[in-house]
This record gives sequence, C-alpha cells and structure tokens, in this order.
Amino acid sequence: MIPAPLLYLAQMQLALLLLLGVYYLALRRLTFHRLNRFYLLGSLALAALYPALDLSALSLRAAPAAAARRLNLLPLLQEGAAGAAPAPSAALSAETWWLLAYGAGAALMLGLLLVQAAALWRLHRASRPVRQPGAAFRAVQAPVSPFSFGRHIYLNPARHAADELPAILLHERVHVRQLHSLDTLLAHLHRALAWASPAAWLWLRAVQENLEFIADAAVLRESELPAKTYQYSLLRLSTLGAAPAFTTPFSFITLKNRIQMMNTPESSPRQLTRYAAGLGLLLLLAAACATPKATETPQPRPNATAAARGLDKLTYLLDGRPATEAEVFAQESNLLTMHIYKGNKPGQRADLEALRRDYGSRLDDGLMFAFTKAGVNTPAVQELKTKYGIQIGDPATLEKHKTSTEAMYRKLLDGKGLSDEEIGGRLVLIDQQPATAEQLRALPPSVITGFAVGDGPVKKFGEAGRKGTVIVMTNRPGARDQASSPAGGMDQAQYYLDGQPISKAAAEQLNPGDISSMRVFKGEQARSFASASEPNPRPVILIVTKANEKSDAVKAFNQKHHVE
Repeated sequence: MIPAPLLYLAQMQLALLLLLGVYYLALRRLTFHRLNRFYLLGSLALAALYPALDLSALSLRAAPAAAARRLNLLPLLQEGAAGAAPAPSAALSAETWWLLAYGAGAALMLGLLLVQAAALWRLHRASRPVRQPGAAFRAVQAPVSPFSFGRHIYLNPARHAADELPAILLHERVHVRQLHSLDTLLAHLHRALAWASPAAWLWLRAVQENLEFIADAAVLRESELPAKTYQYSLLRLSTLGAAPAFTTPFSFITLKNRIQMMNTPESSPRQLTRYAAGLGLLLLLAAACATPKATETPQPRPNATAAARGLDKLTYLLDGRPATEAEVFAQESNLLTMHIYKGNKPGQRADLEALRRDYGSRLDDGLMFAFTKAGVNTPAVQELKTKYGIQIGDPATLEKHKTSTEAMYRKLLDGKGLSDEEIGGRLVLIDQQPATAEQLRALPPSVITGFAVGDGPVKKFGEAGRKGTVIVMTNRPGARDQASSPAGGMDQAQYYLDGQPISKAAAEQLNPGDISSMRVFKGEQARSFASASEPNPRPVILIVTKANEKSDAVKAFNQKHHVE
C-alpha cells in the first residue's frame, strides 16, 4: 500500500499538473504576466489543499440509492487489548522502504540546493557594494550573468558596456522590488520535495519564465530603450557564465520565448475571459470526477439495539472529520475499522487527556472514530493518530479481519451457525451477556441485528476473554432491558475470588495466568447467591485461582451455593 505522505503528494501533483495544463494551453501566451504570477502561486496552493477537499457537492452524477443494510458490524470499545494493533514486525515494511527511497531522493535534491546556497554565500562575501546614480549593486569578479537574490543585485561591471548597465539594473530592480526571489526559492524547494513529479519541474520552469516576462515588460515600459537593442543585449549576455540555480538571472535558458513574448502585441482585456473559462473547465472536471454521496442512507440499526449498546449518544468522526451516525454507516462497505473511546478508564489505547481536552464531556458518552479503506492513509487521519495516540494497526491485517468477520456474520444470518474452530475459544456475548457456543448456534437468524469479533485478551473478562470476544446483538424482547438494567447488566455483577467477595476493580487486576476457572451465573442460576428480598438477582462471576482450586474454602463455598 502506498504510504500516506506519498499518496498525498501524488494527489497534489496530479492536481497541479491539471492546473498547469490550463496555464500552458490558455494563459501562458497572454501578456497579463503579473496575473499569471498569481495564477501559478495559487495553483500550487490549491493543489496542496486538493487532497483534503470534499468535492462531493460538485458531483454531476446522481447518487444511487443505498440498499438496505443487512450486515451490521459493531464497533469494539477500545479497552484492555481488545482490537489491539498487531505487534510491529522486526523487518521494515514495504511502505517504509518506499518512504526511505523517496526520502533519499528528496534529501539529495535538498543537499544540492544547500551546495548552491553555499556557492552564493561565497560569491556574496567576495563581492563589494557599488553605488551608481539610480541603483546600487554588488560587484563580483566571476564572469557570471547578472542576477539578483533577495535585496541584492550581482554583476561584473567589467563585462558590460556603460550604455547597457541601466537596462540590466532596471531589469534586476524589478525582480528585487516584486520579491521574485521568494517565488524562485519556493519553486526550487517544491521541486526538491516532489522531485519525482513532472509537475514540479514544469511549475519551476513556468514560474522562472513568467518572472522574466514580468521584468522584460517592465524594462520596455519604463525605459526608452528600443526592444531590438534590449534583445541584442540579452543575446550577448547569454554567453556569460550561469548564475546560482535558485537566483533570478538576467539571462535565462528560454531566451527565445522571452524575445517572442516581447514581440507579442498586448493582450486585449477580452482575453481575461480565458481565466474564467479555465476556472469553469476545472470545476467541470472536478464535478465529473467527484464521488457522489448516497441520496438515501442505509436502513438504521434498530433503536433498541443502539440504545442497549450505548451508541445513541456517541460523537462520530469519519476519517478524522465530524460526522453523523447515518454518514458513518452509509460507508459501511468501505469501513476498515471503528474504535470507541469512552470515559477515563485506562488501557483504551489512546491519549485520553488529549481527547478530554478537545471533546470534554462528550468523551463520557463515547467517541467513535471510524476509518475507511480510502481514508486510513490520508494526512488528516495520520495527524489524528499522532494527536490522540490512536492505534489503528496494519490496514491489510484489518481488512483481512473484517473479511473474516463478515463471513462469520453471514453464516449466522444464513442459519449455519459457527463451529468451535471459528469461535476459537473467544468469549461469546449475546446482548452483552456471557453465553455458550451452543446458545449462539441456537439463535434464530431473524433476531440477530449486530455482530463483532474482537481478537486478543479483553481485560474486563479476565481469563474468559483471554482469546477475545464474539459479540452478538439481537432484537429479542427484553434484550435491551436485560443488557441495560442494573439487575441484568454485567457492570453490576457480584464477583467472588476463591469463595470470598471482591470488587470488580480487584478482579480486573488479577493475572490471567493465575486463574484456574471463571464461571458466570445469571438469572435463576444466580438465585442461590441472592438474598430472599432481591427479586432479580445480579449476575455472579466466580473466579478460582490455580493456587486454591482444591482448597477447603472453595469446596465449602461451592457446596453452599450448589456449584458443581
């Protein structure tokens, strides 16, 4: 998969190439050189923003009505090691090699710029200031073509006749006055960073050429020098040594184009319509390429199921931008992974302090970060991961897990059930209640409304959740009440360790390797643990350690509560 920075760069350069196409086809031969300067700078800025723009509103294609959702893959609460990212491989990934190779090319190009900057600095130190009527410059000994950089003009006065110096100095003063060095430096830096893109090289050439057009036009406009005399001066100066690469030279490689432009009649104001036509063409192209949003969102999840899972108060983000629940699940076929962060409980694999700082009390109700296949490598998502410490994992591994989960879900909906091998020793939860594999296989397909598979140990379930979870939500009567009521919810369960009551927090601190067994009793099964005045007994979780599994205390406790 292409690394996110390179994908962003490719999208940016493609947009820049299209904008340059408009420039070369419709605008370059016009005499509105200063306007073209702003067009070229604006093109680079627009191309840089393009990968982050949402152009769906421009789409000319009708959005297809989305089909009713059949699969409802549930997000997993990011706690403990549930949904944990795979351990990084010791070997470098293909993405890393791509970044290293491209970075090496960029480093080489930047290194060449530094060498050229050092050469300019040595030339500057060897030069001396000279002031003449109407202009000042720095005299150099090297046989170089006149050039300017920043606020300074450099030339070798011994190489020029006295009558041609005014035109040279006027030309370079235009570059200095209009800060053309900034454009040139930006173009060289852009080419160094996007060295593999033809658009970067074309943009540099277009910028340099247009800056020379601007200066040439100013010389002919502000001086009394005949155009042919000025052009002959350019021809003679072209034989001198080249100036440093990122300066603004008096003589430029595209001398023929400059002379042709000076001989071009001034463009009519009516030609300004080309800019509007070019913009309209780009908008049409963007509209043709834009991906439409669905006019109808998929059927929403059953309200009871959403409320039972506590998803009805979530704040949703899709690929790093705010979204609604409908917008997130309209992308269900494109979703790669969904993460929920809730409250301040540690172990959620994110920077909770940063989330609390930006989202405040909404973290208490839950934040869902959904990532699509196309968006997981975008700059916005990469920035989000860095800012909040979100661990998404390897996209290829996530895609494989999603495919496997969907296959398991379809088997349930087709009434085929899941084998013990497919369950893989994971803890089965039906409507948030522990269940057996047999109970899962006995579920009618018509009542299943949601499904999720989590790999890796889930700390809150201790040894029972060591291999992960298989979560199923249903629309059975009472499922919502059972999952959310104090009596039926696992958050209100009573824990026993080796026959002694303990808190939930203490149970979660146990080392799974020390646990011999963990059993869950609910409903009538938990009746023997409840008092006579308690009509709806709370769930009971019995934990027995390896050290005490054969102790007299555990045997007596089991006998008292009829635990076999």
